[in-house]
Amino acid sequence: MVSDLNIEELKLIYEEKGIVRVPSVFTEEECIKIKENAYAVTDVEIKNAGYKLGPSEQIYNKKSLVFFPAIANKYLNQIRTSDKMVNLVREFIGDDVRQINNQIYFREPGDLDEFAWHQDLIFRESEIFSNDVEEDYFQTIIAVDNITLENGAIEFIEGSHKGEVISKPINLRKFDRNGLKGVKYTAKRGDVLIWSVRIVHGSERNLSDQQRMTYMNGFCRTKAASSYPHYLINGSVIENMDPKLLPCTPR
Repeated sequence: MVSDLNIEELKLIYEEKGIVRVPSVFTEEECIKIKENAYAVTDVEIKNAGYKLGPSEQIYNKKSLVFFPAIANKYLNQIRTSDKMVNLVREFIGDDVRQINNQIYFREPGDLDEFAWHQDLIFRESEIFSNDVEEDYFQTIIAVDNITLENGAIEFIEGSHKGEVISKPINLRKFDRNGLKGVKYTAKRGDVLIWSVRIVHGSERNLSDQQRMTYMNGFCRTKAASSYPHYLINGSVIENMDPKLLPCTPR
């Protein structure tokens, strides 16, 4: 059991809206430790663990996100491979799975970071993924802090995963409403949000005095990718990501 909703109800919501919130997956204590370790892990450690690219990204002179911190941090890796996460992944996409992203988004108070309307398809290499990418892909974030309307909640256009692929934004880090209005998804610390690779979403700046850290882990069925580290093989979790299989593009 991963929430008060049963897994079939969660799947129905996901299928209809392209986004579902799973409440109270992780504890407050776990989220506090995620945050402590997110701030503790360094670029040098991630690079030394085998990540080929720049381990972190800065926007407006503040650290915005960190890529693949779990290869260098024991606790972040423990959360990534915990039964709570594994059970969700198994239920949604099966027993043979690769991990395609692992990121911490900091979203500090007043950091001015924002994201244009986009679909996560823009981060996927089309030659790697199968034609059934919608069903093969599984994106998650853990709300490490409460996500509120004031601190830059992610806004989703529900049902848009059933529509057309939109153009890639000219500037991903500039939100322009363009006449569109979605639903801003709030969450409590420890909740997990799951969304479709095709759903249109974006977020405005965090203009509050609240932190809004999230821990993102994305997966796909093994059959849909020719690379990326293994996560599940025949239902068994692979405890550590092979750095040789990490992507050559940031997301």
